[in-house]
Amino acid sequence: ESGNILEGQFVNRNGDTIVNDNDKYRYKNPAPLYTIGITSSLNVGHFNFSFGARANLGQYVYNNVQTDMGYLKRLYGSSKYLSNVNQSAVDLNVEDQANLTFSDHFITEASFFRVDHITLGYSFDHLIGKYLNLYTTVQNPFVITKYKGLDPEIGNGIDNQIYPRPRTYVLGLNVNF
Repeated sequence: ESGNILEGQFVNRNGDTIVNDNDKYRYKNPAPLYTIGITSSLNVGHFNFSFGARANLGQYVYNNVQTDMGYLKRLYGSSKYLSNVNQSAVDLNVEDQANLTFSDHFITEASFFRVDHITLGYSFDHLIGKYLNLYTTVQNPFVITKYKGLDPEIGNGIDNQIYPRPRTYVLGLNVNF
């Protein structure tokens, strides 16, 4: 489990004398076993604070980005001077990406806890109109996960170079007249 893959070597799961499509199997599930969400708001004096977060537990992701990186390093030889190649992918020393496609080596646990938004505001009474609330929000501030890819939240269970979720900052004003 923790070692490198043996390129082109597969387990004969059904016990016959040949390794073929009959030896393929489903390994782990891309859907989470548990989905948990939490939201909260707190008002103290003129200050208001709220957040929303969620967790997916027990999901697995096939990290196709890492398989691509392991294969693409062959384009550059063994110099290892290309700064954007992940060393763990270089260490795989793989010649043929087709051998990686059917490997369960790249299926990794991808449970996560993501804070979707945090808002902090301050309310002014009778400054402009009846009510004025000045607030700031950060969306997607952080994710806690052991997954080594870009984002553990993959819809189909295959991390295949998705566009990353942005971290967004908002400054807002609510006024009631």
